[in-house]
Amino acid sequence: MRTRRIIAALVVAGALAAGCGTGPSRVDSAAIVGQTSIPLAEVQPAITSVLTRPGLVEGLESQGGSQADIGRAVVSQLVIRDLLGRAVAEQGVTVTEQQVTDQLERAGGEEAVTAGSLAVGGARASVRDDLELTALARAQIDRLAVTADVAVAQSRDEALRLAEEVAAGGERAEAALAGAGTTQRGLSIRPAETPQAALTPLIGIPAGRVAAFQLGTGQGWVVVRVTDRTLDAPPPAPEANAAAQLDQQTLAEAGVRLLTPTALDTGVELNPRYGTWDAVRMLAVPSEEEASLVLPTGTPAPAAP
Repeated sequence: MRTRRIIAALVVAGALAAGCGTGPSRVDSAAIVGQTSIPLAEVQPAITSVLTRPGLVEGLESQGGSQADIGRAVVSQLVIRDLLGRAVAEQGVTVTEQQVTDQLERAGGEEAVTAGSLAVGGARASVRDDLELTALARAQIDRLAVTADVAVAQSRDEALRLAEEVAAGGERAEAALAGAGTTQRGLSIRPAETPQAALTPLIGIPAGRVAAFQLGTGQGWVVVRVTDRTLDAPPPAPEANAAAQLDQQTLAEAGVRLLTPTALDTGVELNPRYGTWDAVRMLAVPSEEEASLVLPTGTPAPAAP
């Protein structure tokens, strides 16, 4: 029961300068993924297209949002699309044009898709993203198993200090985990056994990494040390098949989580006007002060006072 409660809680949960060398120009980029630029010239029209949809800005502002939120959301979708292209090519995941057409028809056509989503780059591109994310999740989710140590912190500052201590390893890490208020050692995550676990960020954090992230808006922070992550776990019994139990939207969200290793390996840098990339939540956040932290184990911790 305790494991289920922790999983449930987790579910709830640079200066602008010219580029140098052979890398892409940071002046002309909204984001840089690895050595690939997502140009401002591509992003700005996409943002304008979204902002000029009737009633969208008014509805967003009535819910406490802003036009800056739309900008970050558009950039986030384009970064996800780049990372997704890398992941599906590497893993042999394919989506056909006919599948995209069929999904568009089920969704009510291009106008309906555009009205109900950002649809950056058009309805077909948006639907393809969702189908590829879903296919990625279906290919991995039932063979995925993660083991992690988890500790809860009350604030971001506390979580970052704890993450730095845990990432240092050895006695310092053990003392930090032992001193945390709420700790679960050796937590096992298998979406095939607990389908709701498909939505925790833990499914995407690679082994050998320590991450600190917020459980949810206005809630506490959690620090996790992933000690093992495999995509070769024994397949579940047919009745325990998570991919069959989860709807397409949930699988697509899980697919975004599963892009975290690609994001960490490739590297994502945003133009400061769009904030900072959060590799745990897999989206652009307004500032460094709101972003999650991911550290490799073995990172030296600050000296003890």
